[in-house]
Amino acid sequence: MYTMLIADDENELRHAIVRTINWNEIGFRIVGEAENGVEALELVEQLEPDLLLTDIKMPFLSGIELARRARNVRPVMDIAFLSGYDDFQYAQQAIEYNIISYLLKPLSAAELTKEMQNIKNKMDEKFKKMQYVHSLSDFSQKKLEYERSLYLLPIFLDTVSLHVTNVPRNIDNEIEIEKRAVELGLKRAVSDHSLYCVLVIQFWQGEKYNCTEWEHIGFVDEIAKKYVCCGSVYSNGKIITIVSDNKRNLDKYTPIFSKEIIQGANRILNQGCEIGISKQFEFLKNGNTAYAEAVTACEYTFGESKEPRFISDMENVNTYISKPVDMITMELERLLKTAEEDVLNAFLNQVFEDPEIGHNEFLMMQLMSTIYAVLSSAVEEKEVELLLKQMSFSDKLLVRHSYDKIKESIRKFAFMAHSMIVNQRKHNSELICDEAIQIINQEYSDENLKLSAISERLHVSSSYLSTLIKKEQGDSFISLLTEKRMKVAKEYLLCSSRKILEIATACGYSDHHYFSYCFKKYYGISPNKMRESVRDV
Repeated sequence: MYTMLIADDENELRHAIVRTINWNEIGFRIVGEAENGVEALELVEQLEPDLLLTDIKMPFLSGIELARRARNVRPVMDIAFLSGYDDFQYAQQAIEYNIISYLLKPLSAAELTKEMQNIKNKMDEKFKKMQYVHSLSDFSQKKLEYERSLYLLPIFLDTVSLHVTNVPRNIDNEIEIEKRAVELGLKRAVSDHSLYCVLVIQFWQGEKYNCTEWEHIGFVDEIAKKYVCCGSVYSNGKIITIVSDNKRNLDKYTPIFSKEIIQGANRILNQGCEIGISKQFEFLKNGNTAYAEAVTACEYTFGESKEPRFISDMENVNTYISKPVDMITMELERLLKTAEEDVLNAFLNQVFEDPEIGHNEFLMMQLMSTIYAVLSSAVEEKEVELLLKQMSFSDKLLVRHSYDKIKESIRKFAFMAHSMIVNQRKHNSELICDEAIQIINQEYSDENLKLSAISERLHVSSSYLSTLIKKEQGDSFISLLTEKRMKVAKEYLLCSSRKILEIATACGYSDHHYFSYCFKKYYGISPNKMRESVRDV
């Protein structure tokens, strides 16, 4: 049974559609109705339907614009247009927004039933296809995935040197590496100057069981390839996906197809899904650093797995190429950033108690260096300096003190650094949220004030900023913006002689009809009625 939302400004027609069709028999359950595009978009986010049936010409937000915005919110959802405008070129504008059908008014109940049955069949086919690619056994596809694994896994996981299968070791040549990427469908052309990005994806059954398997590769690639060049491999309970395109397209589509993977996993596979995303990078030889970033991003959690996590949202965005490090220091770096203190302590105990490595002077130096490097990347410089003064490290530490003293100092350094990183991250989140609220309070009159524009100014992704605002403020960005505009509008209405049109413009609404609609929805009374009620007192 698919869930469906119906949006049409003609109330009688919308109610007739709901009443006259036996939706359960066709295979649909209507979960909501909307009388304009703005309301429809809100319900899409709240109800998460499988199908949106909408008129193209809608008040406040056209069907085309609704489709565009809805794809950013729920890319896994299909959309069907119901319209009296026989203009295919107009409908073509929205083809990229998951349009599954274009229905022409007027339609009888029998005709609409038939059309909806056709839509149901298309959705079934898509559903079955995604389930099929999840268990794909096609030999040619398996061969391609095997070759991609031989090519990509050394890039992602080799911490010593880059060695690409089918490219001789004595060829340290980026062009040869990129050529092979083109052959494997990971890039369109050697000369296209595209950037790369790495995603680490895990699928979950329930809350704790990692059910990620090799078969998930087909599921991930089937979605991602609609938007960008891509290829995935399986390694140790993770799907590692590399995507490539120009910067504009990566910025635009990565959040969309990542959400579609998460939503599709939930809807089609009945599984949870978490995605960590690296920074963008230019050369495949830097894939190891990007893989580490994506793993770290996947470890971060807000108790919310419906949004992908970008490493650039969680950490400083300074671009750098890290040198190869020992697996122990890599794990320490990860735990300092993402783990609870007891997990960090257990790891240090394991390292220190190992007779083969617990008395290694070089390792002790590496551990201290790693803690310092992680701390410097996450905390303000003056705070790091204060901590170092407290620790009083000496360049003779390994000579002057026993191993027990050295381990005690490293443990103390690690715990203090961990605490500072956690506090700094919380502080940074609060600062970002405060800045967003400040922008709302100062720029509410700007009709074009949107979450995407604010997130770009604050150098974080829209999904991350949306999650932060909901966590810190307990409400969505659009609700907070509307609340601010409505409070200012009420003040103007009751304390000034401004006309309704002037008040609407001052509060960020160029369409005074839409302003009146929002005002009545918020206060339960129209602007004119509110002003009249005060005059009558």
